[in-house]
Amino acid sequence: MALSKGEPASLAGTISAVEAALWASDLVKAMRLSEEAVAAGAQHPTLLSLTALKLMHAGENQKALPLLERARQSMPRHVDLLNALGTCLSRLGRPGQAVQAYDEAIAIAPEPRLYFGRALALEDLSELDKARQDFERALALDPALSEALARLAVIAIQRGDGLAARQLATRALAINPRDAAARLALTQAALEQKDIAGAEETLAPLVQDPTLGAVNRAFAISLAGDILDAQNRPAEAFAAYGRSKAILRGVYAPSLVGMEGVLARELRLGQYFRRADPVAWQIEAPSQESLPTHVFLVGFPRSGTTLLEQVLASHPDVVAMEERTCLMDSASAFFGSDADLDRLSAASDAQLESWRAAYWRRVGESGDAAFKPVFIDKMPLNAVFLPLIAKLFPRARILLALRDPRDVVLSCFRRRFAMNAGMFEFTSLEGSAAYYAAVMDLVQLYREKLALRLLEVRHESLVLDFDGEVARVCNFLGLEPRAEMNDFAARAKTKAIDTPSGAQLVGGLSSAGIAQWRRYRRELEPVFPVLASFVARFGYPEK
Repeated sequence: MALSKGEPASLAGTISAVEAALWASDLVKAMRLSEEAVAAGAQHPTLLSLTALKLMHAGENQKALPLLERARQSMPRHVDLLNALGTCLSRLGRPGQAVQAYDEAIAIAPEPRLYFGRALALEDLSELDKARQDFERALALDPALSEALARLAVIAIQRGDGLAARQLATRALAINPRDAAARLALTQAALEQKDIAGAEETLAPLVQDPTLGAVNRAFAISLAGDILDAQNRPAEAFAAYGRSKAILRGVYAPSLVGMEGVLARELRLGQYFRRADPVAWQIEAPSQESLPTHVFLVGFPRSGTTLLEQVLASHPDVVAMEERTCLMDSASAFFGSDADLDRLSAASDAQLESWRAAYWRRVGESGDAAFKPVFIDKMPLNAVFLPLIAKLFPRARILLALRDPRDVVLSCFRRRFAMNAGMFEFTSLEGSAAYYAAVMDLVQLYREKLALRLLEVRHESLVLDFDGEVARVCNFLGLEPRAEMNDFAARAKTKAIDTPSGAQLVGGLSSAGIAQWRRYRRELEPVFPVLASFVARFGYPEK
């Protein structure tokens, strides 16, 4: 029965009916009754939370969030509500806030589902060591939690430990043969160990499962593409990658409606800086070098930033921070519009001090304190924010990672990323190429307008002339090359590297990724015109 506003008797009757449905384990009925009541104006927290749960089941997380937040005001210590809030925030790409919700819930009741939920959010924040610890806590409380074993298998893959990954995934499947995450992890582990037949056998039931969710289906089809690639069947592999990315585009596109996409933003920034007066962006840097030496490692994703970061981080005088959005406060304040950029260009050093403090506060929160002579902030797409870096840190040194544009775009299209506004551009080949062009055009404009202390580092040079390129980079950073830098692969095995390159790095230097685009020449032809000027500008061979 629909509930009218201002009818407390009817409200009490509805709540009684909802409670009876819950006691009867009829969640569908409870959610339906709650939705009708909330539509009629009811504000009871139980009805709000059950309505939100119904919306979440339908994938409408954006609509569910305000209902959960309203319910939380009345029931701030309700564990089920906090768990639902954490889940909703994670689904909306707000993992930091999700962790806060789970923290509150765990403080009240340290349950395995809460540790598991927080671990998933920590994964999205690239806090893999903390995520691993939470998955292990969840397992200690519930040894039959196959999902936690599956996620631990994925983390093992990222560490390059295929044997541990297979063991963990096999344990998970022994508990739940239908655990999709475990089967995906087992497939990945088999691929890492060059067991192509085993990978095919493991993946086949999943690809054929009609009940598989959209994101897992996209992941499975992408892995099928990797299997085809390993069999040297590039045309079929590329088609699989295309199907996978199309599924992801359909899943995530609705959540980006009404937002300025990153491609649109970068094009807007390009228009602004083409007409910008370079004098307004010239910064008078302090005459004395500051300690530590502050370095920003930037470039387009899949350009070799992770390899370079791991090599440099192996130096005893270097601490490197991997992919943390520590510039987010000032970037949000100054990159939303042309007027914001005007404010940034005119800002005095004193006016910028609070933004520097916000950056270093986030660095401290990440656990990567700058306590060695050289501190490296590795975040590839901070390339977009070079004007901000130049204003806040005029003495900073910039390492710009470069790689053959065709290999970069192919890799962005093939690989699997945690979804955000930037990675959404990689859900089509054309989008990948357009975004690459927009960012790299922007970098060139910045180099013309800003006084940057910048060194280009080519991935191919680092792979093919390791000692020479390392010496060149060290000289730029004021370091002496050290023997430890040759052992970066051993260090990578002990680190939580949350990028598609993680498992590759533990194998050491490899030229296998150089000129991969040639195998996919026919499939890449539609975007060659977009990339041609960058191929020529960076001096890569045309054919």
